[in-house]
Amino acid sequence: MTPNSKIVNVFFVIVFLLQINLINAQITKDEDTEIEKSYFKFSNSFLTNDVYNGRQDSIVKPYIKPSIGYFDKSGFSTSVTGYYLTLANQNRFDYFSFDMDYSYNLTPNLTTGITANRTFYNKSSTALKSSILGSLGANLGYDFGFIEIMTEANVLFSKKKDISLNIELLHEFTIGEDEDDTNFVITPTFNIELNSLNYYEGYLNRKIGKKKAIAHPNITSITSQVFVNNNHFSLLAYEASVPVSYEFNNFVLFAIPTLAIPKTPIYTTTVTTTTTKAGVVTTVSKDSTPKSEYNLKNNFFAEIGLYYKL
Repeated sequence: MTPNSKIVNVFFVIVFLLQINLINAQITKDEDTEIEKSYFKFSNSFLTNDVYNGRQDSIVKPYIKPSIGYFDKSGFSTSVTGYYLTLANQNRFDYFSFDMDYSYNLTPNLTTGITANRTFYNKSSTALKSSILGSLGANLGYDFGFIEIMTEANVLFSKKKDISLNIELLHEFTIGEDEDDTNFVITPTFNIELNSLNYYEGYLNRKIGKKKAIAHPNITSITSQVFVNNNHFSLLAYEASVPVSYEFNNFVLFAIPTLAIPKTPIYTTTVTTTTTKAGVVTTVSKDSTPKSEYNLKNNFFAEIGLYYKL
């Protein structure tokens, strides 16, 4: 277990213990106060492609996402989500994501919260986030009425830490609210995504592996490592989405079509070291920037699913 994974695990325990206290404190609140009910959420959805910070892998990766979560009236929630890869020659659970959140209304219009994530990947996974072990974050949001602005900052844990910042602008339209437990909600949303790039470097190195096949009898080893040339905190993408949901009784049918617009090309260099049986070491560096980074293109993807609140 790496030091970063230990930090995430310890934080999970601390947050869990804090939430027990918060839930107990919530139970003792004035019974006359109107509070939303706690509930379990059972969900299943289909994600058409794995897109992160405006990028996708060299091949389209669709997932089935079963999930179960608990949402407490105190503002605490926890969930686990599986990502089942549905490629023709790759059918497997690619990774599992464990999330814990706590949100609190400072005023009727001002909210804040903390988040924690721990993710476990299949050894064969080459998902864009496959080098990220987990994250810790905080968020702050304000509802101006005509628009709501949310900001979330995270520390991402991999071999090297990353910082991410997401700025979200949205407005929710509800039709049929409070009429026989049925309503239709549409929420136009615009995201600005900024991130440092250690995770991307880790993702590329995970794909190529540390060693290449040895095809020459006089060569003992060939190792390659990828480096991101412009590894700094950058604007990586804009995302425009229109989440739509229809609630009937305790069921919610939803769809989230999203257009991802990548920004700031990511340039990489691959350093290959060859060692011969005679002990001669040769190092070669070459530009390994993907063609997609020289010609950034928008990515459209969607998630469609159904969940039940109990």
